[in-house]
Amino acid sequence: MTPTVHFDIATLFVTQALVCLIFALVLYILAKRFPDVRGPMQLAQGFFVGIVALCFFLLRGFMPLTVSVLFGNGLLWVTYLLLYAGGAALIGFRPRLLFPAIIAALSLLPMAYFTIFHNLISIRTIIVSITGVLIQINLFVDLVRHRHRGVVVQSLTVFVGMSMVGDAVRGIVTAIRGVPPNIFQNDVAQSLHLLVGLISACGVGVFSMALIAREITASIERSARRDALTGALNRLGIEELLAIEMERARRTFVPLSVALLDIDHFKAFNDTGGHATGDEVLRNIAGAISHQLRTFDACGRIGGDEFLVVLPGSSALDIAAVCNRILREVASLPPHAPSGIAPTVSIGFTQADVYDTVVDLLARADRALYAAKNQGRNCAQMELAPLRTEPLEAPSAPKPIRRSRMRRSASSMRDFQS
Repeated sequence: MTPTVHFDIATLFVTQALVCLIFALVLYILAKRFPDVRGPMQLAQGFFVGIVALCFFLLRGFMPLTVSVLFGNGLLWVTYLLLYAGGAALIGFRPRLLFPAIIAALSLLPMAYFTIFHNLISIRTIIVSITGVLIQINLFVDLVRHRHRGVVVQSLTVFVGMSMVGDAVRGIVTAIRGVPPNIFQNDVAQSLHLLVGLISACGVGVFSMALIAREITASIERSARRDALTGALNRLGIEELLAIEMERARRTFVPLSVALLDIDHFKAFNDTGGHATGDEVLRNIAGAISHQLRTFDACGRIGGDEFLVVLPGSSALDIAAVCNRILREVASLPPHAPSGIAPTVSIGFTQADVYDTVVDLLARADRALYAAKNQGRNCAQMELAPLRTEPLEAPSAPKPIRRSRMRRSASSMRDFQS
């Protein structure tokens, strides 16, 4: 007697529901624990809605058929849309939800017709299969476009593709041989479709959490380079960025300028109003600086009341205009009670030279800052790099060109003729 393997339909439904429940709870906890990471909440909602959809399928026979079919499949398609939105937020692209949402809404009309007026389960199964493929196709295409993001995205693409193939094969098999009138009746095609769906759900959940882990790691690294009080980069973050921009400027010969800013008489704010007043001054100054910067400029707090501004692609004249705007922006800030002192800043700025190191550049900006303080504060001073005439590298001598005997003969003939 040959043994056969059977996958009980109800057991597969329950297993899928339990898997969705586990992923939904884990993703919900991650979304609450790391609110800055976009995507986990939509994914958790998607898996929760999937559980409800599976419950409608499991309760078929205990509720009207129309309710089970329409609500079950409708919620299943909402699950696909939520997973699409969550995955797009995690990877960083805009989801194209209009087409799949329209397909999902329109498919409910023939589903209702072939449930209420003509109870044809084969037609409904084909409609569900086609709708599942069409709803997931935008997600699959977007994942393929972003496959360069790494192995995790590529693996997620494979499991979404597996789900689409499962739906397509189910529709084709149903069109050829039909389906049993009872969805819980043991059927090879139905069992394999549910098994593929279970594997796809596991793959989507696991690799979605891998994407979330990657984003959490990146968020922690970004936080380690941010000043918690002002929101600007901290010393580590701004010095790393400055080193990168100096190397880029040296390689591309694009100008790079920096400015050091120091809050004038900062100790007076702490002495008269306490550290809370000093913290408020720091936040206001950081906001005033950032308000005058471009999106690719950077501001970092490198000391107690000292800030470093890095402006890629800016010459000394450009940064002079930026410093003047910062001075006006800070001057417009109101006085802080109870001291009644209006904050001002002194600024020293300079333009990077191809021969500069980070230490040279910051030392020159620091000397310009002290010059601004000696000029009476609340002003900006510039110090440029000294003129240097020596080249960066001695040009290499051109290599002699070896010519063939025929070319040498032709050259000699042209010389003779001339």
